[in-house]
Amino acid sequence: MLTPDHAIGVIEKLDISIFKVKTETTLSDRKSFLRVQNFVRSVLGRYVYLEVGSHLGGSLFPHLIDPACEAVISIDPRPLMQPDERAQVFHYPENSTARMIATLSDWLPPEAMAKLATLDSDVSNVIPGTVKASATHALIDGEHTNKACFSDFVGTLPLMKSDCVIAFHDANLIADAIMNAERLLDHLGIPHMTVFLPDTVAVMGLGSLASAVQDQLQPHALDRQTYLDRSQRQLWSQITKVHSPAIEAEIARMHSDNTKLTEEINSLRQDNLHARAHLAAMISSTTWRTSAPIRAVVDRIKRRFAR
Repeated sequence: MLTPDHAIGVIEKLDISIFKVKTETTLSDRKSFLRVQNFVRSVLGRYVYLEVGSHLGGSLFPHLIDPACEAVISIDPRPLMQPDERAQVFHYPENSTARMIATLSDWLPPEAMAKLATLDSDVSNVIPGTVKASATHALIDGEHTNKACFSDFVGTLPLMKSDCVIAFHDANLIADAIMNAERLLDHLGIPHMTVFLPDTVAVMGLGSLASAVQDQLQPHALDRQTYLDRSQRQLWSQITKVHSPAIEAEIARMHSDNTKLTEEINSLRQDNLHARAHLAAMISSTTWRTSAPIRAVVDRIKRRFAR
């Protein structure tokens, strides 16, 4: 079992072998998480970590084992399924806090697990003061829709100290939410700085940590506009790919309906032509001409009775 003393060296080396519990992140994401963790340790010394959306606890692990982390708060409503911006629904069977704790306990000593507090709740429903300590480092990794992510940010903000770091996972999917968060901070007059780290980690420094993020993490960051533009194109491409079968099926159905309507129109046109030809034949026939006086008398009688 990994010890806290040994973990310090692993974390400082950005060694992703520290992630002992399964996490749905890329290798570059994990390295970025450790870079942010080292940044927080270097500028704050000791810190409190808050995470929105923990699932199996993979991203909690490095903080629980880190002696510099005083407390870990996991907030997760534990959905069995949830949508995201890719127009898909993702399933999380057996998603429970009990399962997460059992998994983490297999790898962590009791003193590390003692730092963990859990809330089975949407962060927007957590009242400030419910958690024992204000956090200085947070990760938002819940539902990956812009609406939900922005809501998570708004719910997280009151649980943080004024000088803090808030990270976002899958930033390529919820870039609009991150930019809305920046606009909110502008409105509130809170200094902030956001950088995008490989692959999909956005890091936002608030208060006095804004300039520190600029100085220490920006050198490792991706170009902001290039990242945002590429993320948007990839998202549109994914949405198109997801919906293509349904779109193609609808086009095929409409084409089939159009073919049937065309056939019906052509059939009606033919019937109309036949009726016109039949009427013309009747009008030009001898019987039709010779019966004209009788039809005229009948018409006069009809008009008289109609008065």
